[in-house]
Amino acid sequence: MKNTKILFLLFISVLFTGTASASTINNVKAIDNNNIELTASPDVVFSDINVVGDVKLLKDVNVSFSARDTENHKKVLLNLSSDLTANTSYSLISILWANWNIDFDIGDFLEWEIVNKNLVESEEWIEKINIVDSKTIELYYTTDLTEDTFEFKILSEIKTKSMSSEWNNVLNLELVKNLEVSTNYIVMILSLEDALWNSISFNEDLYDLNTPAILEKVVEEKEVVVATPKKEPEVIPEWNMKDIALNSAETPKTGTTTSILIMVALLANLAFYFRKKFIK
Repeated sequence: MKNTKILFLLFISVLFTGTASASTINNVKAIDNNNIELTASPDVVFSDINVVGDVKLLKDVNVSFSARDTENHKKVLLNLSSDLTANTSYSLISILWANWNIDFDIGDFLEWEIVNKNLVESEEWIEKINIVDSKTIELYYTTDLTEDTFEFKILSEIKTKSMSSEWNNVLNLELVKNLEVSTNYIVMILSLEDALWNSISFNEDLYDLNTPAILEKVVEEKEVVVATPKKEPEVIPEWNMKDIALNSAETPKTGTTTSILIMVALLANLAFYFRKKFIK
């Protein structure tokens, strides 16, 4: 049976060689509160034994309001539509104006102050982050801000527990944390291999996922931890912004405006990262 499958895949590979363009993800949907289903184009067949690849799920924490402080021009206030949670890594990305992005990690408790330990002396960047409460953030910059309009993205990664398929073009992602209802997520494909261990080239790397108002609960919901500060936090390396840029050579030709804006910001951040590295 296994040999038959391999012969079938070889036939498909020959059939599409030289004529097929990049593969696509035609549909992304939440099956329940713990699983996501990705349906690829018919030319893709995933392994039913071991799916090899790196796919990340990012939660889009909506910034409902942002403004520069009227007295302190180095300070920007952010209000969020949903709560920041404990034991979560976040990436704050500037969409408009300055490309001053930063990754930060929240441990067991929400922290009042996160100092940017990666800041180089005399460098223009974010000096520190103050988390006032689960929905309020204060950003402090090293220089006075001259702009009045700001737009930010805040993303957090939802860890993937496993990837599986049934020898077809449908890929299932099992998550470590439960999905939230009526929430925006971004599926990021860094790499994927087919059943013959060939790297799959997709025409896009970022895909939007909007969960419905009702999700079947196959895994019991875990309580969201929102607490008072306890210990000094740590600014973590900018892994996700760097990885996205390195694995996305060009901006997708199609896709939502949100995805395109994120890609532009991430590519700009990569250039900033290397500039900072050589300054050191």
